[in-house]
Amino acid sequence: MKYLPLVWAALRRKPARTLLTCFSIATAFFLFGTLQGINVGINQAMKLTSVTHLVVMSRVNLGSPMPLAHAAQIRAVPGVTAVSPFNVVAGTYQSPKNPIIIIGADFDAMVKISADLIVPADQVAAMHRTRDGIIVGVTTAKQFGWKIGDRVPVHSTTTRSDGTSDWVFDIVGLYTLTQPDWATRIFANYDFINEAITTGKNQSIQFYVGISDPAKSAAISQAIDDRFANSPDQTATANEKDYVESTLRQIGDINFLVNGVVGAVMFTLLFLTSNTIAQSVRERTSELAVLKTLGFTDAGVQWLVLAEALLLALVSAALGLALAARILPWVTSGPALASQGIGALHVPDLVYGAAVGIAVLLALVSGVPPALRARRLNIVTALSGR
Repeated sequence: MKYLPLVWAALRRKPARTLLTCFSIATAFFLFGTLQGINVGINQAMKLTSVTHLVVMSRVNLGSPMPLAHAAQIRAVPGVTAVSPFNVVAGTYQSPKNPIIIIGADFDAMVKISADLIVPADQVAAMHRTRDGIIVGVTTAKQFGWKIGDRVPVHSTTTRSDGTSDWVFDIVGLYTLTQPDWATRIFANYDFINEAITTGKNQSIQFYVGISDPAKSAAISQAIDDRFANSPDQTATANEKDYVESTLRQIGDINFLVNGVVGAVMFTLLFLTSNTIAQSVRERTSELAVLKTLGFTDAGVQWLVLAEALLLALVSAALGLALAARILPWVTSGPALASQGIGALHVPDLVYGAAVGIAVLLALVSGVPPALRARRLNIVTALSGR
């Protein structure tokens, strides 16, 4: 620690260069933390997806509504155990800065379909008694400070039959999942929303379908689609896991893309940091010679240069990761993701450990060559300016 002032003085010698290098390294580790957080989040999402239930959407356009009458025909398919339609009220809570999405569903069916959806039976019963009731994911409830018994006013773009755009819902229950951070949806009674809206009545943007045998999901999916093959509202059905995987395949191999970007950034950063440390050592050749004259050993001078590279890399990496840890949950906690049951993403603990290793490796690779030159520095030659 007694040599830290010397290391700090070396970094302050050219403050603009040090700050720019620090900014570059911090940016690289911000990207590393953010992209790996997204990468791990996608892998977690895939683990949470299930082959035990199906998603039915419009074949023409995945976001197009389908007739509610489809639900009865889907229930009649052998192997189907439960069906829930979906409709949506999108709006804001208290402030335009708080967008919110309420999903109208058959909650009894949702409990049967999703085995990992955990909610007390008395709260499910309360949904039957309360037409404007909602059951909220524990993560969303924590975000807004909600509790059972609270009333939630929503100003929506969805106009009601009475001509207003304001909705009020009563919280009658809270649900959690096996991974609580992803309990983000808000469920209302489908019938309540369906009766109140003026457009999109008796329609569903999706159907969630429970099945008795996951091994027959492909056959049941085909049977559902066959029912509507000659209909103007044809369907595309798949189990949730296959649906998510097919969606991700449309944008390529996520792991490859993320690792490729991070690798390219780190490779470029290696040259930048190496050049910075090397230039700093060349500019301080005479100063290093003076330190040797004052009694510093060759190894001591060498470790001063390495310590400079390590301090620069570790502090910059810490700043970048701290920013990623703050930004990533914020940008991934929007209502669009929450309505899909996706919670805020975080920088995984494993990434912090990997980042420390990468920062140390970066410092060693960029700092060892100039450190060795400092170790071999000849005092007479250096002081003579040759």
